[in-house]
Amino acid sequence: MIYINPDNISPGAEWERQAMNLTRQLKLQPAANRSSFIEAHRDETWGHPQLLKALRAAIGNKCWYSEVPLEGADPNVDHFRPKGRIREVDENLQNTKTTSRGYWWLAFELRNFRLASMHSNQRRVDEHTSGGKWDYFPVRGRRAPTETDWGAIVEDVLALDPCSASDVRLLWFDPDGNPCVARWRDEPATAADEERVRVTIWLYHLDKVEIQTKRSQHVEDIRKDLLKANADHILWNSTSATPNLQAKNSFDRKIAEIKKKIADNAEFAGAKRCAIRAAMADYQWIEEVNII
Repeated sequence: MIYINPDNISPGAEWERQAMNLTRQLKLQPAANRSSFIEAHRDETWGHPQLLKALRAAIGNKCWYSEVPLEGADPNVDHFRPKGRIREVDENLQNTKTTSRGYWWLAFELRNFRLASMHSNQRRVDEHTSGGKWDYFPVRGRRAPTETDWGAIVEDVLALDPCSASDVRLLWFDPDGNPCVARWRDEPATAADEERVRVTIWLYHLDKVEIQTKRSQHVEDIRKDLLKANADHILWNSTSATPNLQAKNSFDRKIAEIKKKIADNAEFAGAKRCAIRAAMADYQWIEEVNII
């Protein structure tokens, strides 16, 4: 998961005017008519090609939660705050068989949309893992009152949001590509941070075995690239009176390749960036060449 600036998402003025108009109409609907009204206007809002184009433009055609590519797959335009009912879970993430009202008034809200893969957005139960948002959206404490404007919502959301810079920095990936809580400081992560990352892994199915395997391969690929670049850096011997300029050119090419592999639109960019940060202690030149 990498940070996505929601201010950069723009499906166009006409789409936004239409969405605002539909929201005003939705709020006037009797409660019994809301669901049918929302579904009747799917194609004009979250099902509109212009919105999908805008979401894809943010970081390429990949899932905002897991960073898996969406080529050859049907992308899901996810409502971050579910528009329908919400299934509640206990502290062990077990379904309590109780439901809460969803954020129906945000059904057409641009800032509520995220581009997702099926395995992150739809419920899946595998042999060893389970996940997918479905109707889940756990919060700590009370939910926002009905019809609270997006910008005025104050909730202790447990799942990390890719559109929150402070959220994204809590997620880390170990050398095997396993998701875990980040430890940026010397002190251990807080219990609250640990819980949020645990919920995030479960909700977006970040520990799905097939995905973790692919992620670990990408992480190992970057680690090998760093090792090769370091060999060139040593051969270059930049402080020498007669530096090896052939090695310098090779080093520069490898750095360019690494930067391409961790670009925003690259598969598993977040995990690969973690691998680079973890290697900074071994390769001091990483910070000097400003890879990340």
